[in-house]
Amino acid sequence: MSEAYNEMLTKLPLFSGFTPHGTQSVIEQGQIRDCAAGDVLFKEGDAATVVLLVLSGKLQVFVERGGRDIVLTDSPPGQVVGELAVLCGITRSASVRAAEKSVVLQWSAQQFHRLLLTNVLLSQRVFRDALRMLIDKERSLIESLVGTAGAGI
Repeated sequence: MSEAYNEMLTKLPLFSGFTPHGTQSVIEQGQIRDCAAGDVLFKEGDAATVVLLVLSGKLQVFVERGGRDIVLTDSPPGQVVGELAVLCGITRSASVRAAEKSVVLQWSAQQFHRLLLTNVLLSQRVFRDALRMLIDKERSLIESLVGTAGAGI
């Protein structure tokens, strides 16, 4: 089954420049997992034990507040999910579920760390994407705070 994803991964920005042989080694360090729509892959507050790469379908990152789910973002194929909690050694800040039938590549925290240590190019791209996401969230928060403060004037 993993052979079917080798070529597909080479077309994703995260793996640009990788050969099918290179993506095979990335796949072999994890486990491919099928997810039904609605499957919760991890929950807010859980220990960070895995990192996911969306291979097909779509995942939703959400939090539950006031008895309802608030979707923070959708994660399409090619996106890494759950890496920040693993990298920082903290509990999950949000939950993740399959928004539709999906396939993910799952790495344990140990497998993910080993992958980043042995593949500098992938490591740089994962950190770049994670930092961009954090900066975008910070900007959004600042804009919402400025907008709220301005509305009260």
